[in-house]
Amino acid sequence: MADEASRFSPEYEAVVGLVNSRLSTGPLDVQILPDAGFMLSSGLAEVVNNTLGVPKAVLAKAFIVARRIFFEHLDNLTENADVILDSTSIMLLFDPEHITAANARKKICLAYRSRPLTEQTKRLTDELWFTKFLVTSKLKRHNKSPTLWYHRKWLMKNFHSVVGVLGRNWVQYEIEEVVLISAEHHPKNYYAWDYMRWWIKSRPGLGPNERPAINRQVTQLMQRWCMHHTSDSSGWSFLAWLLLRHTDPDFRVRQHLQSSAGEEVLNFAARLNLKNMSLWKFLHEILGFTNEAFILDIRFEYMRQLSDMSSSEPQGSEMQVFAANSLLAIGAFENPPECD
Repeated sequence: MADEASRFSPEYEAVVGLVNSRLSTGPLDVQILPDAGFMLSSGLAEVVNNTLGVPKAVLAKAFIVARRIFFEHLDNLTENADVILDSTSIMLLFDPEHITAANARKKICLAYRSRPLTEQTKRLTDELWFTKFLVTSKLKRHNKSPTLWYHRKWLMKNFHSVVGVLGRNWVQYEIEEVVLISAEHHPKNYYAWDYMRWWIKSRPGLGPNERPAINRQVTQLMQRWCMHHTSDSSGWSFLAWLLLRHTDPDFRVRQHLQSSAGEEVLNFAARLNLKNMSLWKFLHEILGFTNEAFILDIRFEYMRQLSDMSSSEPQGSEMQVFAANSLLAIGAFENPPECD
């Protein structure tokens, strides 16, 4: 913790101390409390059940001090790295779109390339923990922050090859403990799913021979997740994108994944009589516009269920209109107009 903290503000010292004490030690959530200092033993900030509670007024006072400290030391990032990291942790906790603070942390990470490997690894591990702490929080501005998601992407892109930065099960961790937790806290999280698309396409840290097996695992994991979050249109859209564009270089594996996903989701929807529009749009995307033989039986069953919905749902209802329009679109696909 910076020596400057106690000279300026007990609020700054309290929040910085709590964040630093939890660096890389495990999951931590954060709650910005309304005027609720009386609920905390110190009246400033406290960690209870892996949740950092900070009254809004305390965080605002800490931010004012953090910003002053930051700009006083910005001219020499290398010598003042610890001070800059402390102050920017408060700045980004208060304002997740503070690009200057995020960029300063990037420059410090780059400067650590000249240090011993153990110091590099510690700095980058702490930085990945810090970004996870913010983007997986229940705070909407942090969870959906383009600045914070870009910062994590930048870290993965530039430092995935540093020994010890990525753990043994980092692929599963990045999906289940970062992206999907963020998506569960705030559905339809564009920036989380955009990060996931980048990750699937670039796969930092994975060789070409490892990617197909990971693609299959991710597809199956995402299908299970979507079937437990049937209203999350972003999840279904990502799964369709994955199945149609990034599953496996072997066409037989691609066909199997697409047909089995279509069959399992269709049967799941029929069994539970689900009318979630995002689920049916997913089925429309992967089953509606193909004449491939491997999927025709499932496609026929999908069209039969569309026909049933078109006639049985209340006239003009969302599902009735969707089913009718989907059948018209499939008909146009199968019988394109002749060109002179």
